[in-house]
Amino acid sequence: MPVLAQLNAVWVINDYEIVSGELHGYTGTKVFRVASESDVRQLAKVVKRQVKPARWVFDKKRGWVALQRRGYEMQVEEAVRLYREALRLGKTQFVIPVKVIEPSPSVVEWANRGVVALIGEGVSNFWGSSRSRVRNIYTGAAKLNGAWIPKGSVFSFNQAIGPIDEEHGFLESLVILGDATEKGVGGGICQVSTTTFRAAFFSGLPILERHPHSYQLHYYRPLGLDATVYQPWRDLKFKNDTPGDILIQTQIRGTRLYVRFFGTPDRQVSWSGPVLKDRKPPLEPREIVDETLEPGTRKQIDWAAEGVTATITRHVEYDDGRELNDVFVSTYRPWGDVYLVGPKPPPEPEIDPQVPLPPVIDGSQAAADRAAPATSAIHKP
Repeated sequence: MPVLAQLNAVWVINDYEIVSGELHGYTGTKVFRVASESDVRQLAKVVKRQVKPARWVFDKKRGWVALQRRGYEMQVEEAVRLYREALRLGKTQFVIPVKVIEPSPSVVEWANRGVVALIGEGVSNFWGSSRSRVRNIYTGAAKLNGAWIPKGSVFSFNQAIGPIDEEHGFLESLVILGDATEKGVGGGICQVSTTTFRAAFFSGLPILERHPHSYQLHYYRPLGLDATVYQPWRDLKFKNDTPGDILIQTQIRGTRLYVRFFGTPDRQVSWSGPVLKDRKPPLEPREIVDETLEPGTRKQIDWAAEGVTATITRHVEYDDGRELNDVFVSTYRPWGDVYLVGPKPPPEPEIDPQVPLPPVIDGSQAAADRAAPATSAIHKP
């Protein structure tokens, strides 16, 4: 087709983001020079964009920002029609018609639900964990990621995570059962519950149920900010008393687990502690036989810690002038180093004196036997 005229085909891109607690829209444009209907049709290869759901990212200059990406697809035949019409009317440009694909979730949806800023973050370090424990941490964090806590509702960690069993992706690892450390499915899930408790604590949310561990664990420093769960008897529960819904997002970077609450900020949180008292010395080391280990193997799984009572105080100041002080008391038993050891090697078999031993042939007899001519018997049928 001969060139009729050159026009500007304009692709208008509209999108949204949440910055500094507010929803903002922005517009961008891309301009293409076209000189024929064939040129217009070729634009379909470049006038397209994959949709991306909303996500929170940290920007060094702007802080936490909610971003998304609307999807776009060019409507080819309508674009050709608009090109012809622009030529007929003597225009110098036309807007490329596109189909908009909205992301799910979108930042507009988040803003409508009051999810406009980071209100609290929990962090913990699981360095030194076994592979199965790490796997359980990843599984639990993935199940928690994207969970919602509606305004005015009570959050249950056990309900949000669901059954902790092999059928739902958890592996056998070491768990604390009373005074013992034993193998059980889901060992490591308390890393997730502890980090979630910290996010709720620093968000200033009312804590309705929380249980400290039986003894100190090096995974959960600082002392007094841990939370154990054991289905169905022990749970972690807190209430969303903020003006909007809360969105939970989790992240793992290296050996650090992050649990972040995004919602409507309306309070400031400060805390002090831990204050320690009633200290008791650690227990003696002990060993646990693990049949899966090689004989002679010795692997430390717990570290000695003193018994102690730790007290942490939290102060919450609300934007409406209210203030709240609450105290979290955690009592830990004394604990000793714990080692997994391989089974003892089987004992050497004892010789039964009643069983006759084969004759001993000395060197001279062996040489004589080798020098003797070989004989054979021939059996005739």
